[in-house]
Amino acid sequence: MGQILVVRMEKMDLLGNDLLQYASHKGEAKAVEPLYKTAILGFLAGVYISLGYLLYFKVMSSITTDLNALIGALFFPIGLLLIVVAGGELFTGNILELSLGFYLKVISFKDMVKNWLVVLIFNAIGAMLTAFCAGSVMHFVTNQNRDVLEHMVLSKIDASPLEMIVSGIFCNVLVTLAIWLADSSQSHISKMVLIWPPVAAFVFLGFQHSVANVFLLTMGMNSGLNSLWEMLFNLFFVVVGNLVGGALVVGGMYAMAYKADSVHVTTTDDVAEVINQ
Repeated sequence: MGQILVVRMEKMDLLGNDLLQYASHKGEAKAVEPLYKTAILGFLAGVYISLGYLLYFKVMSSITTDLNALIGALFFPIGLLLIVVAGGELFTGNILELSLGFYLKVISFKDMVKNWLVVLIFNAIGAMLTAFCAGSVMHFVTNQNRDVLEHMVLSKIDASPLEMIVSGIFCNVLVTLAIWLADSSQSHISKMVLIWPPVAAFVFLGFQHSVANVFLLTMGMNSGLNSLWEMLFNLFFVVVGNLVGGALVVGGMYAMAYKADSVHVTTTDDVAEVINQ
C-alpha cells in the first residue's frame, strides 16, 4: 500500500507549512485505513458529539439565567475533546484533513469523498442511537424542559436554506480551526485549551453542525417536534455549508497560503517515522 509519513512532534509546536504537511499526512492516513476502523471511529465520534450536546441541553434546561447559553456552550466541547484525544473520526474535522491531503496530492478525490461518506454515515448512526437512548430510554426530555428542546429544534429547521448553508460555513470554520490548532500541538493539555474556545464559540453563536443536528433533530422526532423530512432537508444544506467552511475556507486558504513553502518538516532531530501500511 506504500508508505505514509507520520510526523512526531516531541518538543516544538507546528506552524505554517509544517502544520500543513502534518495535517495533510493525517488525512492521507485516514484515507487508507481499513473500513471497519473508519466505521468504528466514526460511530464513536457520533456518540461523543451527542454526549457533548446532551450536556449542553441539560445545562440549558437546568439553569434559569441569561447566561445559560454561554454556560452550556462551555460544556459542549467535551465531545470534540474526546474525539481528538481518545480517538474518533468526525465528518466535520475530516473535511479539513482529507481536503488538505487532496490539495497536496497525497490522496485521490475518490478516497477523500469515500472517507467523508463513510464517516458521516457512522457519525449519524452514533448520534441517532445516542438520541434514542437519551430521549426514549433515559427520558432526558420531560414536560418541564420540552420547551427548551423545542426552541433548539425550531432554531435549526425554521432557518431558510441560505441561512442553513451560511450557518454551516461559519460553524465548520470554527470547528476546523479547532482541529487545525489541535494538530499544531503534541500536548493533550494544549489540545484541550486550543479546542475549547472555537467550539464553544460556534455553539454559543448558534451555528449549525451536521452531526450535532442529527442528534438534536432525532431527539426532536422522538418528542414529536419535527419530521424525518425536516431533518433531512436541514442536513442537506448544513452539510453543504460544513463542506464549504472546512474544505474551501479553512482548508483551501491555508493550502494556498503555505503550499509553496518548503516541504520539509523540521520539529526535532527525530522528526518523522515511516509506517508501512
